[in-house]
Amino acid sequence: MAQTFEFPDDIRPDFHGFSPEAFKFLTGLKKNNDRTWFKARKDIYDAEIKFPMECLLGEFTPDRRPNEFPLRGDPKRGMFRIYRDVRFSKDKNPYKTHCGAVLTRSGGKGDPGIVYVHIEPGESFLSAGFYSLDKDFLGAWRTRMAADPREFLDLVEPFTKPRGKYFLRHRGALKTMPRGFQEHAESPVADYIKWKHFLVGRKITDNQAQSRKLVDLIGELADAALPFLSYGWEIYETAYEDDPRRHMRTKT
Repeated sequence: MAQTFEFPDDIRPDFHGFSPEAFKFLTGLKKNNDRTWFKARKDIYDAEIKFPMECLLGEFTPDRRPNEFPLRGDPKRGMFRIYRDVRFSKDKNPYKTHCGAVLTRSGGKGDPGIVYVHIEPGESFLSAGFYSLDKDFLGAWRTRMAADPREFLDLVEPFTKPRGKYFLRHRGALKTMPRGFQEHAESPVADYIKWKHFLVGRKITDNQAQSRKLVDLIGELADAALPFLSYGWEIYETAYEDDPRRHMRTKT
């Protein structure tokens, strides 16, 4: 039986990579997505996936993260549950077949501006940016782009190069210009105005995910994406300038 671990909320050992057993577990879960199979192997999930991901987040707590690193990891609050919410989904599989976690300015989920870590055999990746912007934030983002297209295009140019290390991701876009932006249909940022999410991504190999090198790759992505993150944070701060909850969301 795999060993389980209990540590204080803000302390974890160094991250040395996800094990081959972690990838074997996720591969098996994809083929056997049912509660009986998972329950019999939950100790493997806890020891080989959940705990290493907590250790990875622990590398970015305030007292351990690299100098100038703009985000923080929280081993307790930053990791997504393996259990799927199937209440309103046609897909009734009870478990996700990947492991995911975020680093944010507060360390918790729901804070705007993230680095997201996605671990899945053959499909692992990192993302940085803004996912699922609410109505006011998205409207302010679109307005900023429409007012100064060149600023945004210059910002994302490093992530649009063919065969580059990083790429832009958006996960869903409108088919037509959103209400209030029809006059910008010929703008050089017209396609971006249709986006709902704004993310910079990079793929990572299974070998990279199984190595301490993953810590460096997260740092490199955050470094490369910092102007992009700062752009969004500035828009967010302006959009919610008079909202007292803003200070709670961005507390470090």
